[in-house]
Amino acid sequence: MGFLFLTSGLFLGWSLGANDHGNVFGAAVQTKMMRFRFAALIGSIFVVLGAVMEGSGGAATLNQLGSVNAPAGTFTVALATALSVALMTKLKLPVSTSQAIVGAIIGWNLFSDMLTDYSSLLRIVTSWVAAPILAGLFAFLIYHLFRHILNNTKIHLLHLDNYNRWGFIIVGAFGAYSLGANNIANVVGIFENISPFRDLNLFNTIHISGIQQLYFWGGVSVAVGIYTYSRKVIMTVGSDLYKLSPITGLAVVLAESLVLFLFGSRGLQHLLLSLNLPTIPLVPVSATQAVIGAVLGIGLIKGGRNINFNTLGKISIGWISAPLLAGIVTFVLLFFVQNVFEQPVVNPITYKFHKQEMMELERRGVNLDLLTEVNGRTYNSQRELSIILDGIESLSQKDKLTIAKVSEVQRLQIDYEKLRSKLKPDTFTDMQWSNLEILDGRTYIHMWQLEDDLILLSDEWEFKPKSRRTQIFNDKLSEKFNIIFSQCQIPPETPAAD
Repeated sequence: MGFLFLTSGLFLGWSLGANDHGNVFGAAVQTKMMRFRFAALIGSIFVVLGAVMEGSGGAATLNQLGSVNAPAGTFTVALATALSVALMTKLKLPVSTSQAIVGAIIGWNLFSDMLTDYSSLLRIVTSWVAAPILAGLFAFLIYHLFRHILNNTKIHLLHLDNYNRWGFIIVGAFGAYSLGANNIANVVGIFENISPFRDLNLFNTIHISGIQQLYFWGGVSVAVGIYTYSRKVIMTVGSDLYKLSPITGLAVVLAESLVLFLFGSRGLQHLLLSLNLPTIPLVPVSATQAVIGAVLGIGLIKGGRNINFNTLGKISIGWISAPLLAGIVTFVLLFFVQNVFEQPVVNPITYKFHKQEMMELERRGVNLDLLTEVNGRTYNSQRELSIILDGIESLSQKDKLTIAKVSEVQRLQIDYEKLRSKLKPDTFTDMQWSNLEILDGRTYIHMWQLEDDLILLSDEWEFKPKSRRTQIFNDKLSEKFNIIFSQCQIPPETPAAD
C-alpha cells in the first residue's frame, strides 16, 4: 500500500521535471548551444545525483511547517500539488513547486486543524523574496566577469562558441544537481515518515538507507518529466521573457544554480559553519523565481529595453496563484478522500496533560497558570486541543507549538537488536550504542522522555546551547533521534504501557 500512496509524489516529481528543467537548460536550448535530447540526458543524470546525495536538506523545514501523518493524507497533499503544477505547466507558466507544496501543506493543516509553524513559514516566504534578488545580483556580477574576460582576451569566435557549449554543459550539470538537492524535498520530503523502502546492506559493505532510495525514485520521476514534457516550458523561460545570448544565458543559469545550491546543500552549510562564516537556511526555494531574478538582473544591466513585461506579469500571477490553488485543491481533495473513499487522511493524535507533561512544560518556560483548563486532561485530536489553546489569548504561537510537542503521545520501544541490524555501525558512537543497549526493551510515550534517559547515561546525547559553533553537532544529534524514532516507533493501534 505504501508504494501506491507514493505514486502521487512520483507524479509531482514528473511535474517538477516538466516545469523546472527549462530553468536549467532553457537558455542553452533556446540559444541553440545544446540539443534538447542531450540537455535532457545531462539534466536527468545530475538531478538524480543531487536528489540522492543532498536531497533531504530542505525536507526538515517542510515537515516543521506541517507534518502530514497519514499515508492517505500524504498521497492527497502530493497529488493536489502535482495537479496544480501540471495545470500551470499546461498553461506554459513556469510555476514554483516550492510554493505549491507549501500551499498544499497549509491546506492540510487547515483541514486537520493542525498548528502551522509560522516561524518556518516566515523562513520559507523570506527565501521566496531573497532567492530572485540573490540570483539577480549573482547574474549581474557573473555577466560583468564574463565581459571583462572577453574584453581582455583575444578569443576566436569559433573557440568562443566551443567554450560556450562546454560552459552550458558544466553549468547545466551543476544546475541540475542543485535542482535535485534543493527541490526534491518538495517531491518526496513529506513521504519520509511513511517511506515503503527499508535500509539495504549490499555485500555487507554498501549501505543504502530507505530515505536514499526514496529520494532516488523521486529523482527518477523528475528525470521522466524532463524527457517527456519539459520542452514546452523551455521556450517561455528561454525566449519569451527576455532574448538571451549565449553569454547572458550562461550567466543566468550559473546564477540560478548557485542560489539553489546555497539554499539546498547541507554539506556547504556545515563547511561554512566550520569556517565560522555566515550561512543560509536550508529551504526549498523556487528554481523558477531564481532564474527569473537572474534574467531580470541581466535585463536591467541592458536598461530593461528587451524585457517582456507582459510575460513577467503572467509569470507573477502564476507565483501568486500557485500556493492558493494548491491549498484549495488540497482541502477539497482531502474532503473527498476522507468522506467519499473513506480513507483516513489524518491519524488521530493523543495529547496528555498529566503531572509529567506539566512539569516538562514548566521546565521549557511555559506559564502553567495559563493551562489550568487543560491540566489533568487528555485530548484525542489536535482539533480539540487547538480550540482550547486558541481561547487562551496570552499564549504565543511559539508557546502553542511547544505545548503540542511536549504533550503529543509518540509511543516507542527501544529495540537494540533491530537498530544494530538495520543501521550502519557508525550511525552512533560506541558510547551511544552502549547507552541504547542499556535501554533495550524500555517503552516511552514521549520522545523527550527518551532524550532525558539518554542524557542521564551520557552527555553525548545532550543538545548544546544554540550557536554557530554548535549547530553542526545539534543537527547531527537531531538526525540520530529521528532515526531512533523512525525505527522504534510503535504503531498507534498497538497498545503500550505508559
